[in-house]
Parts: sequence; C-alpha cells; structure tokens
Amino acid sequence: MAVDSFFANSRKRKRPAKTTNTVQRNQKSQQKGRTAPVPKKKEESDIEGDEEEDHFNANVSADSEVESEEEEIKETAAEKRVRLAKAYLGTIEETLDDDIVGFDAADLDRDLIAERLKKDDDETEGRIHLRIADTFKFDNIESLKTTQCRGHQLPVTAVALAENGSVFYSASKDGSIVKWDAKTYQKLHTFPGGRKGVKNYNGHTDHILCLAISFDGQYLASGGKDKIINIWSVKEDKHIVKFTQHRDTIAGLAFRKGSNQLYSASHDRTIKLWNIDERTYIETLFGHQDQITDIDTLGRERCVSTGGRDKTARLWKIVEESQLVFRGGITTKDPETNKPLFVEGSIDCLAQIDESMFITGGDSGVLSLWELSRKKPVFSVSTAHGLNTVVSESEGDINTPFWITSVACLRYSDLFVSGSWDGYVRVWKLAEDNKSFSQIAEIPVNGVVNSIQLKTTFPSKRTLLVVGVGQELKLGRWVRLKGGVKNCTKVIEFESTSNQLRII
Repeated sequence: MAVDSFFANSRKRKRPAKTTNTVQRNQKSQQKGRTAPVPKKKEESDIEGDEEEDHFNANVSADSEVESEEEEIKETAAEKRVRLAKAYLGTIEETLDDDIVGFDAADLDRDLIAERLKKDDDETEGRIHLRIADTFKFDNIESLKTTQCRGHQLPVTAVALAENGSVFYSASKDGSIVKWDAKTYQKLHTFPGGRKGVKNYNGHTDHILCLAISFDGQYLASGGKDKIINIWSVKEDKHIVKFTQHRDTIAGLAFRKGSNQLYSASHDRTIKLWNIDERTYIETLFGHQDQITDIDTLGRERCVSTGGRDKTARLWKIVEESQLVFRGGITTKDPETNKPLFVEGSIDCLAQIDESMFITGGDSGVLSLWELSRKKPVFSVSTAHGLNTVVSESEGDINTPFWITSVACLRYSDLFVSGSWDGYVRVWKLAEDNKSFSQIAEIPVNGVVNSIQLKTTFPSKRTLLVVGVGQELKLGRWVRLKGGVKNCTKVIEFESTSNQLRII
C-alpha cells in the first residue's frame, strides 16, 4: 500500500555515546587493581529480571547508578522495540514449556511460538470475527420489535447509541438534539436549535449532520452546517464546550474506542483530532481532494475517512504520520452486453468492521468491502438497493441506482447493514473467508435512511438497530418523499437464538 509522502518523516534519533567519565572511572579502577564492572547491553540487562539487575547495581558505585538511569532515559525507539520483543518472546517460551514436555523442543517451539504470535496479533488487529449473523432470526421480519420515536419537525439526519444501551440521541435539520431512553423509548431531554445567524449560542443554529457518543458514555459530540462542534454532558444534559476551528460543514464525528479522543471530518477537506478530557485541539490531517463525507475509528490510534468525489477512502495512521489511499470509482456493467451502465462518482459513507477491514457505499449504489492490504475493493455489490425508475416524457423510463446513504456494522462480527430510500434497510453477512458478503434480510423502513447505528449493548446484551429517517436527504433536497413518510427515529431490536453473544 502506498504511503503518502506528505507525512514522510526524515528525522533520525542519535544513539547515546559513552561519556568520558565512564572511561576515566574504569582507568582508575584498573590502576588500583580492581576490575571495573562491565556494563551489559541494554537488551540483556532488561530481560534477565529484577534479581540480576539488583545484583548488578550492588557492584557499581552511586555514580554508575545515575549514569545507568541516564542511559535508560536515552533509549531509542528501536532499542525499546527490541527489548520488549525479547521480553515478550521469553514469556511465550515460559508458557509453552508445559506443552512441549516429552517432545523435541527444537522441532516444536518454532511452530508453537509462531501460532501464539499470530493469535495475539489477530486479537490486537481485531481480525478474530464473531460469526453471529446466523444466530439472529430474520425468517419473520414482521415479528421484530420496532419502535418509532418522533421528536423533530424536520428530517432526522443523525443518530447515536450509547455503548451500555441506556440512551440514544437523534438530531435533525431543525438544529435540535433529542435524548431518548433506550428501554422505555421516552423523551428524556431536548437541546433546542437556535435561529440561523445567532452568535454565542450554546447549541446549533443550522442543520446537524453527525453525532457521536464517547466509549465511556460521558460525552456527546455534535456537528453540522454551522461549522461548529459542540460537546455535551450525557449525565448532566448540559453544554460543555464548542470548537470552531473547522472552516466548513462538519460531516462526520467518531470517538476512539477506549479513549476520549475525538476525530472530526469536514467539507473543508481536513480531519482534526481533539482531546475532549482536556478540551483541546491536537492536530490537523490533510490529504483529501474533495469534501470529506464520513469518518470512523476503532481502538487503535488511526481512523478511516471517505472523500466524496475524490473517490477515495483513506486510512490515517496518527502515530506514524502517514496515510494509505484506497481508490474507488467502480463501474457497474451490463451482465449481458458488458457495457458500462453506472460509474461511482462519490464515496459517501463507511463503517469499520475491524482494524483491517471496512465497508463503503456510494452514489452509484455500490456496496464495497475493503482490506488494508489492497488498494481496490475485495468484493463489491452493484445496485445493492436496486434501481430507481423515473418516467420522462421525452426519454421514457430512466433507471438510476438508489445510492447508499448510510452503513453500519456490528463491530468485529460478520453482520452489517446499509440504508437508502428504496424502502428497506438491508442486512448483510460476511463469508467465512471474509472475502465476500451476501444479503440475508430486508427490514422495511419507509423514508430516506440518513443514519444508522447497530450495537449489542452491555450488560443487557440487546442488539439494537437505530435508524434516522427523513423525507429528504441530509445534504440536500434532491429527493423529497411523501405518501406517509414521517421524520422520525426507528429502533429495531434483533432477536437472537444464542444467549452467548460476546460484547466487544
């Protein structure tokens, strides 16, 4: 995968040199007939354990102890990685001693260690998938428990569900945010929207486009067309702080798992990082050539974003100061004539399945599965939500695909969903080899699906699908649905045949 040269880091760290004081002390010790202690290499001394380290420190002077501490502080990143790797391999060898009793260790230890390393790496990278799609009952869709919550006058554009499943939020084009009880589905609190153009207002004065709840359930973040990110207290239902550094519409927000680090994506083509605990700005990431439309993140210090009409998705490695670029622009062809029918002109939404895989949806109705090791999609489904037929007096019937307006997945599992305005939220299942996917259910939802959240909550172990529905698309009025379509939030509870769902 190509690494963007923009974040290339040419700085090199110097290794600490021996001080002249050490040489002088060794010479004096030799003149007095004593053998000067020979300092061990850093990797060996750190791995051998506390007892040998104490014995070593007992044979050196107080000056040597100070010097050793200085050398420890000056340990380079490369030396630290080597030291930790050796220590890690040592612990693995100790745990495997019982497994290789009675066998030739020379033949088995290499394979056992390799297998253990691969397992640990898979767990760290999030590549161990929960095969739970088949545990849900989709044979009778009408039996699914569905609740409709109405609290906004204009289309619902964003929803956010807390990790513990206690509350969820909905936001709208009217600038308001409503807090709901996820068990009783009653309205708990409303943050009203202000009049457009009002200054110094603790809230939003224009369309809200995105919401995100921190992993610990302490903060709610919101953003929209007024270029402001507002941070709210979930427990106290009050405004905490607002950030105004973005110069255009806030299109996406995502909290890092296990941390209160916030990622924000904007139509100003930048991604910004925030420390919400400290209420501070961290840094800005550049690279997209068009408006950024969505963003997502998991536990590692990185995020994935979509760049709209630049037809790319990008993985941002924060620590390494680099990015990986994934190229879209998929062409849908006629299966009979092999002629091009539709070309993906924009990648609009995404969701991370795990640390190495994610899915995207675009304006040509293509739903794509990506791996970090490949620049092109691993698998794609064209016109995933079907075709929209428009009758023209001059040209007859014109077929255009329903574009994918939102996607969401059950983290680290084989289940994800997608939405459009064809009347259904479609449920998809990953194949065993994670190289393809197929549709397993259609859930009726009348209206434009502007936002989706899918989570298994803890400790209740309820799997909830929260859908933000509107009569219009959240970014415009190109689509205007009538005929019984209501601006609302729908909550659908999946029924599982298994009582052993793991929460990640």
